[in-house]
Amino acid sequence: MPHSFCSRLLPVIFCLALFPAMKANAQIDAPTPIQEVDPDSEPADDSSDDSAYEDEEPTPKRGAKNKKGKGRVQEDEEEPEEEVPAAKNPKTPEPPAPPTGTPATPPTGTPGTTPTAAPKAEAPKADAASRPPPPLLAPRVSDADLLAVWERWTEARKKGDMEAASQGQKDLLKLRDEVSATDFDAFSVSLLRESRAKLEKKDLSGAVQVAEAAVALSPNLPYAHFALADAYARKDLGSVGRYAGEIQAGIGALAKDPRFWRPALANLGAMALLALLATAVAVVGVLFARRLRYILHDFHHVFPRGMGRWQSIAVAAAILLMPILLRMGVVPVLLVMFGAMALYLSLAERAVAGVLLALAGVIPLAGGLIAQSTVFAGTVAEDVYVLERGGFTGDDAAARVLARQAAKEATFAELFALGRYQSRRGQLEDAANAYKAAAALKQRNALLLTNYGNVLLASGDTDAATRLYQEAQQADGSLAAAPYNLAQVYRRQAKAMDDAQLSAQLQRAAETMNVAQGLDGSLVGRDVPPDDRLLVNLLLLSPQLPWNEIIALADGKAAGTRVENQLDRLLMGTAGMAARIYPAVLALLFFLLGYGRDQLRASKSCDKCGRPVCRRCDPDLGMGAFMCSQCTNVFARKGVVPEPLRARKQAEVQRHQTWMGRLALALGALVSGAGHIFWGRPVRGAIYSFLFLLSLTAILLRDGVLRAPYGEAPLYLKMIPVGLLLLPLYLLSLRGLRKQQTE
Repeated sequence: MPHSFCSRLLPVIFCLALFPAMKANAQIDAPTPIQEVDPDSEPADDSSDDSAYEDEEPTPKRGAKNKKGKGRVQEDEEEPEEEVPAAKNPKTPEPPAPPTGTPATPPTGTPGTTPTAAPKAEAPKADAASRPPPPLLAPRVSDADLLAVWERWTEARKKGDMEAASQGQKDLLKLRDEVSATDFDAFSVSLLRESRAKLEKKDLSGAVQVAEAAVALSPNLPYAHFALADAYARKDLGSVGRYAGEIQAGIGALAKDPRFWRPALANLGAMALLALLATAVAVVGVLFARRLRYILHDFHHVFPRGMGRWQSIAVAAAILLMPILLRMGVVPVLLVMFGAMALYLSLAERAVAGVLLALAGVIPLAGGLIAQSTVFAGTVAEDVYVLERGGFTGDDAAARVLARQAAKEATFAELFALGRYQSRRGQLEDAANAYKAAAALKQRNALLLTNYGNVLLASGDTDAATRLYQEAQQADGSLAAAPYNLAQVYRRQAKAMDDAQLSAQLQRAAETMNVAQGLDGSLVGRDVPPDDRLLVNLLLLSPQLPWNEIIALADGKAAGTRVENQLDRLLMGTAGMAARIYPAVLALLFFLLGYGRDQLRASKSCDKCGRPVCRRCDPDLGMGAFMCSQCTNVFARKGVVPEPLRARKQAEVQRHQTWMGRLALALGALVSGAGHIFWGRPVRGAIYSFLFLLSLTAILLRDGVLRAPYGEAPLYLKMIPVGLLLLPLYLLSLRGLRKQQTE
């Protein structure tokens, strides 16, 4: 009886024992979309193969099992049942071996042929239903393969074999399209050098032909368009439309590519900062030269009466030159000059000089920010950029990303670009591993799901690829690549269906394609590769990283810090927060000092002859006097000075006014705006000076301070805008200065 009772309790005890395990199992995190379709993260064994395409690999072993998804396993399990009819019919030809990574198709005979061993009447219909779609081909191309094709093309051009050269160019362009590379920059640059050599030898037709080949290889390389425009212009100057169109295309390519527009922006910023510093030097220098006479006059009054004037001048020169002798920097020298002449400047002159000196104090900070925000070469962003373009030298960038991945320093963008590059080069297993690593950093990314679906589809796992495309479409409804690729999957599946299912599947594919074309109108009429060479890179869309994610990887903090420190030592004489503050503080103090002119009895310029109006030298002069004692006696007090002395003084005043006018014109001719500053128009003069010095800086720094890869843009693209700004500005400033002098 007890034994029977215990037997009845055994099921209850067993259920209670399973309850904690069920609870623990329910607490496991839900798998991600990639884990659902590919739970096994162990990479498959790579078989060594030197073929260019996956479909040329040897037939996989019959006993090998695929771990990529359920569809492959089911087909492997059904394979022995399908091999029986073919084994009984030795005359039935075997189908071609499927590409590596593509599910093996059951060898039921050639398409359209009924197996002889099929005893049922429905055998032909069953054969049509099981007919597989054409296999997807994944190119296996490395940089060495590209270099080999390039060398064959180069050798054919050297030998003058035009037929072989034309075929070599076609082969290289075909490879570029098949690996979905945007440009072959390195090859195009070599062609551009060859085009320049032909231009020097007056072979204009050959130069045009080579430049056109460079543009064909790299349509996004701006220098290729510029070189082709140059060749067109030299061959036929009247064909404005041809070279103008290439110039426009080159400018557009330069503006879109961060590898080129970021150095251009850095050079423009450096020119602006240098022009600002030069403007501050010009304004302070002209004002100081204009007031130096009165500064030395009042400085002489500081010393005892018996001291000679040359001695006071020597002391003043030593004080003014001290920042230069101590190598304190450019800004301290300007501040000393500004402080020395603050009592002798008008309100507008003090304001312009103070603002310029305060801005000069932040030039190092601005230079560091420009360097930090425009650096690109040598950063992680450049590696991602090279991988995304998929061109030559991509293997080196991939090796660097793999090294960072091994050190656990790779970001999502790097792993994404690495997987996309490897998948386009036919390295499907490596691409799958890269995508899995990227998925661990960012979940449910529509771009990642779509590209990983491409890898699975190329590997033969159609069901898993379909689920990833659907997940990507749900994650980002604005992405056209996911529904487009899904429509291609439906079309491929329709080829293996019977007539009863074909119509519904084609309708499903058409609806999905309409969704994709509604999101991206450029997909309407998009060409697909033929079935006899169905390349996965040409059939499917592979969305790339947004530019903002690539730019975010361009870390220029180190470069910005170096530039800021160098400019601090050169301009400020110190570094840190003090270098940012003291120019603005001292400029403000000197600006306020100018209001104490009357209290400190500072001298000023006589409006007639230019001599100092000094109350220390002539106590009879009032506080608001604007003429010296001589001019007051000659022009303000009648009958005090004899007529010959009056005439002599008038001639002296005339000579002074003529000399000052000529000096202002000379300064205006030397630097636009300097004449206005000298003549008492500081605001207008500072604006003219900045624009003129900016144009002059663009000429002096035409090669730039930050070099772009493969060289610089043509010189005429820089000089034409500079000329259009410089010449009218120069003439208008001289005309305005002359007009002010005659008023």
